[in-house]
Amino acid sequence: MGSLIFSAAALLLTFLLALLFEVSSVLCQDLTERDAICKADGCYVVYFQRKTFLDSWRACKAKGGNLATIKRKEEAATIATLFSTLDLRNSRTKVRVWIGLQRQPRQCSTTRLLRGYSWTTGDQDTEYSNWQREDSPSMCSVPRCVVMDYSTQEPNDNLKWLDGPCSVPVDGYLCYYTYKGMCPALWSEGAGNALYSTPFNLLSTLLTHVPFGTVATVPCPAGTQEEQSVLCTLKEDGSVGWSKESPICWDSTVSHNRCDKDNGGCEHFCKLDGAHFYCECASGYQLADNGQSCELSNVCQGAPCEFECLPLSDGYSCACPEGYMLAPDERSCLDVNECLQSPCEQICVNALGTFECRCLEGYYPDDEGVCKDIDECINDPCEYKCENTPGSHICHCHLGFSPMPENPSRCHDTDECQIPGTCQQMCVNYEGGFECHCDEGYELMSDQYSCQKRGGEGDDQSPEVIDTGGADWLKWDQISQSESQSEPNIISTRPSPTTSYTNTPDINEHDKEETTTALPFLSTPTISEGAWNWWSDTSSQEPDDLLPPSQSPLIKAAEIDDIVDSVQEDRGQKQTTTGLLVGLLVPICLIIVVIVVLGIVYCTRCAVQPRSKNASDCYHWISGAHDKQGAA
Repeated sequence: MGSLIFSAAALLLTFLLALLFEVSSVLCQDLTERDAICKADGCYVVYFQRKTFLDSWRACKAKGGNLATIKRKEEAATIATLFSTLDLRNSRTKVRVWIGLQRQPRQCSTTRLLRGYSWTTGDQDTEYSNWQREDSPSMCSVPRCVVMDYSTQEPNDNLKWLDGPCSVPVDGYLCYYTYKGMCPALWSEGAGNALYSTPFNLLSTLLTHVPFGTVATVPCPAGTQEEQSVLCTLKEDGSVGWSKESPICWDSTVSHNRCDKDNGGCEHFCKLDGAHFYCECASGYQLADNGQSCELSNVCQGAPCEFECLPLSDGYSCACPEGYMLAPDERSCLDVNECLQSPCEQICVNALGTFECRCLEGYYPDDEGVCKDIDECINDPCEYKCENTPGSHICHCHLGFSPMPENPSRCHDTDECQIPGTCQQMCVNYEGGFECHCDEGYELMSDQYSCQKRGGEGDDQSPEVIDTGGADWLKWDQISQSESQSEPNIISTRPSPTTSYTNTPDINEHDKEETTTALPFLSTPTISEGAWNWWSDTSSQEPDDLLPPSQSPLIKAAEIDDIVDSVQEDRGQKQTTTGLLVGLLVPICLIIVVIVVLGIVYCTRCAVQPRSKNASDCYHWISGAHDKQGAA
């Protein structure tokens, strides 16, 4: 009773589906019999409608499929068979159709088969590619999609992949549909082939594999029954098959003779079972999904391969995906270190099954994956001046300043007086520069470095050239003083000359006080906007502290070594001028000094009352007050 109810329900469902598919076919049918091909895994269907890539993908999805993926040679061969009998419509000789391959911006890869493209199923796995031309790096920054060309006149580039813009419509698109299973094709029962109405709106009598959900209309011979409809559906045991077993048009004489004609369509053996028949295969083979063909048994079932098993006539072989290689045990797979081939411009990071290119610090990858230098100076990281270098940058300071060791982007004053040979005798450092000075009794020469004794050309001293061993003394780490003080530091580069005194009896104290004068102290800066001098008081007090210049001059070059170079050049250029000036000025100064001393002596004698004198009264002090104290 249950089986009768089930049979009645199946027949009712069959008629309803047949009616539904017939109405759908009338409204939506735009395919011909040769626009589709079905195999055990699924069906490929070509639609000749001009659409963009996105619209084509949506059209496939609306019918339960996807844009076609071509990951293996077997799939490419099936598509080649489909196009070989295809009607291109409107007498066209060449068409171009979308396949399910696209690439997002900046995803280029020259080392992979898909070149950075991904299938619309979301993965990048493939064992097969068929590019028509080399990839163009200039197109890496924009989305790209892939089409296949087919021409009846130029077959050399048939079915090759060509990338292009995704928003431009092409002639058609190739969809791929998968199902729970396939039903075998129905044999003719004497009145012609069955007509199949598929879920993707195809009416065909040529299918060898019929997809799940297809309604088959079987014409019956005259004198038996009217045409019968059966459905490819899921059976009670979970398998996919027809809702009614053959023979659909009941005639016992036909069923008994099925194995006698062409072996019943069986590849190996045809077996009768009452009113029915079935196919069997020889040992080592198993029945294919169509129920008639025989194929090698699944030797890979239970095989110990880590990734993939390939059946062979004498066994099986293990295979590995891209980025791996077969291990010595021929079962497991080992990662291939692609970085050993130096595929990256700067840094290569290996990963399982792939690798990643990176850039060194100070560089960034552009749209094409090339490492470009980062211009750090754009953000103005330096206090004074920034120089961009490959992968880094250098901070420069104003001449007279140097980068701080703890923070090279900041500048602090350079104490040039710590550099041996900067001045011959004394050196005064100030913010951004320095000056040379001389000991008492000496004067600075025109080279602003050397000192000479006052009083004559014979006492001139040649500048002492100090070998500092090239440019080593310019290194910042040899500068011991980091920050300049608010007042200049005076550093003597040699001992001051010792002054000898002669003891003379104190005969005339009044004369000593009246004739005491302080020798002037002269200072001239070596690097300044203008020379500046100061003199000591003509009194018995010590000379006042030196005053700083009104404006601290800044040296305006980029490196501290320019200071020493300029000083050394001045020394050589001004030697001749110095000799001439000294030869003229020394005699004139001596004459002036003698006249002044004689005038002072004369005035002093006129102011004093005559008194008895001895021989010592004829002598007078001409040095400073401190000298008289020392003589006393």
